[in-house]
Amino acid sequence: MFADLEVFQQVFDVCVTGAGPVGISAALELSRRGLRTLLIEAGPKRSKRPHQNETGFDVGDDIYHAADRLTSATGLGGTSERWGGQCVELDDIDFEARDYVTHSGWPIAHEKISPFYQRARSLLSSNIGDQRSDPDPEPESDFPASRESWTRIRNTARANRAEIASSQNLVVALDARVKALVFDPVEERVHSMSIACRGGSYKVRADHYVLACGGRGNTRLLLNLQVAFPQLFGGSDGPLGRFYMGHLAGQIAQIEFATKEHAERYLFKRTSTGTFVCNRFQPAPQLQRALELPNIAFWPTNRRAAVDEVDPALSLLYLWNSRKTVVHRARWGEADRSRYYNVLHNVLRNPLGTTSAALALFNQKYRVAEPYVLLRRPDLRYGLRYHGEQIPSSSNRAFLKPVQDADGQFKLEVSFQYLPQDFRGTLQAHLALDRWLKERKIGKLIFDTAPENLEEHIAAQAKDGYHQIGLTKMGVDRNHAVVDHNCRVIDIANLYIAGSSVFATSGQANPTLPAVALAVRLAEHLATLARRQSTAAGLSTSSRLEPQRGTPLSVPRSIC
Repeated sequence: MFADLEVFQQVFDVCVTGAGPVGISAALELSRRGLRTLLIEAGPKRSKRPHQNETGFDVGDDIYHAADRLTSATGLGGTSERWGGQCVELDDIDFEARDYVTHSGWPIAHEKISPFYQRARSLLSSNIGDQRSDPDPEPESDFPASRESWTRIRNTARANRAEIASSQNLVVALDARVKALVFDPVEERVHSMSIACRGGSYKVRADHYVLACGGRGNTRLLLNLQVAFPQLFGGSDGPLGRFYMGHLAGQIAQIEFATKEHAERYLFKRTSTGTFVCNRFQPAPQLQRALELPNIAFWPTNRRAAVDEVDPALSLLYLWNSRKTVVHRARWGEADRSRYYNVLHNVLRNPLGTTSAALALFNQKYRVAEPYVLLRRPDLRYGLRYHGEQIPSSSNRAFLKPVQDADGQFKLEVSFQYLPQDFRGTLQAHLALDRWLKERKIGKLIFDTAPENLEEHIAAQAKDGYHQIGLTKMGVDRNHAVVDHNCRVIDIANLYIAGSSVFATSGQANPTLPAVALAVRLAEHLATLARRQSTAAGLSTSSRLEPQRGTPLSVPRSIC
């Protein structure tokens, strides 16, 4: 239920900060387990992009990092109002320490997260019921098929709005901005949170706090706390704010399938729940290790379709995809502009066919409601989209700058680059896929440019800032990590981080589904702590969590 200002006079079991997909999921799961939960959101009921200077970041648009106004949102639902809705699981290999991926390796195995994917899919409206994947004809091949699903309702708040409004254990405070964490260095706990809401200042008190403000938001709060307590988080040279990662995404080739059957295997299908799924190409773990490839996935798309389109529907779709704002748009050269105007000319020459095609596309987009319009091509030639891992680097970081906001907190700046290894590995994965397609007579790749220019082509499309991975990474000690295997901040006994900023590596997956799975796991962990403490207190009549003391290096036992 939604709260008035009186809510700040209460004490909660758990306070969750940030009402994006991860924060909403954590808060709902906590409330379902009987914990009195406060969910704080800086924005209004309807998610919106921030105006310039409205956030605590001064992240400009540069070559590799998109501007902050494009990569963040405030309001109930957060960035889920605008994300693509792609739900993909991490892979076992992501959790391994790989010699060719510096700083790789998680303190837990994938099996500690995978039991929570089903619940995460339900929260994101991406559950697929009892649907089973089509059997892979070559499960032991170098490129076994992997599956992705898509949300039916993009905005996580909208997908769960009935429960958010009616839950008796969940209280939502909107337009409430966290100004600072109030830390007790003796007990090594967060005592309270300082909140600005509707022109006033308040204190929020809870036994446990969960930060789900996005990677940069979580990091900024901790870095500002570190200014007052420099010994926290390994000191100024510690891991906090380092290992900033995203993904490499784009298109450098088309895929031409040998048969219609091969193509259909990688196009959209709808499950009994109404969720769309599709298969993707992904290098097997043994191939990744043998060729030292980053984890990466590929799938067919109509984006940047073949030159000289004459079909009205494909032409319109090409024009739409070429000019709309997309997350990772390639820079346009002379050839791109020439192609665009040629297709535009073909569309204008055939007004009747174009009108009919526009109606058909509208029907497919809004009645069939595919995640994005994907038209079957008679020539079996599609664009090949890729989404790949970025290698962790300690030089990629977020840090405070000597500029304060209205609350007196320092703003955040970032340094974000890709390594030559990122571009080289992405290209080698394409070449390996091309060889495999030809060997199996499934198809072939048609590259956009000459071989010697492909790495530069990949670099020209590399841009992120949306996924905000690694800034508060998970590990085993305070000198190399910010949170432990249960997402608890190692130096603070009652503070937890939820979101992809705890990932040790980025993998090939869009991070939302695994981040929500980790949030569900965290909720179960906090509920387990509550049950243990109730038992230890002799089944106290209070439903609140009893305060737990700890040392900066104490690590609770895993729940699994």
